[in-house]
Amino acid sequence: MTGAVFLEGDKIDLRTMEVEDAEAFTEIVNHPEVRKFLAIRKPMNKQDEEEFIENLSDDNIHLSIYAEDELIGNIVLKEKEKDVGEIGLMIHPDAHGNGYGTEASKLLINHGFKQLRYNKIYARVLSNNEKSKSVWEKLGFQEEGCLREHIFIDGTFENAHIYGILEDEWHG
Repeated sequence: MTGAVFLEGDKIDLRTMEVEDAEAFTEIVNHPEVRKFLAIRKPMNKQDEEEFIENLSDDNIHLSIYAEDELIGNIVLKEKEKDVGEIGLMIHPDAHGNGYGTEASKLLINHGFKQLRYNKIYARVLSNNEKSKSVWEKLGFQEEGCLREHIFIDGTFENAHIYGILEDEWHG
């Protein structure tokens, strides 16, 4: 287990991303069930992940998700405009169905609204990613629109749906 705890939940901890996490991220990001929703078109090796972590922008919050002292994914909150953030989530399929993504998202959304003073947080979800849609809907996000044929995956163009929530709608 690496990285300092940044946000602590009941079942998970959100920790700073460290280069030592690169090997675990390589396994997660290359997993077919993860890769297809991230629209990654080439294999990512450990060096790619190390470089990604070393070059993280100070403008964004990238955190490793740990459950029971095991790295299971990551979550990011990117400042898109002055008062608007975009959240993204990646969890290893072996950890799906335990509420980890929902809890991680709730922790980071609270931080975005209470500490960063965002007025709105949104997420982009591919039309075939029902699990991700479920997380955002469970947290009170509303579908705001659709980017038609936005990303090319597995031989077809997929729609990307935008889900958003305003600070005064948030009950986290």
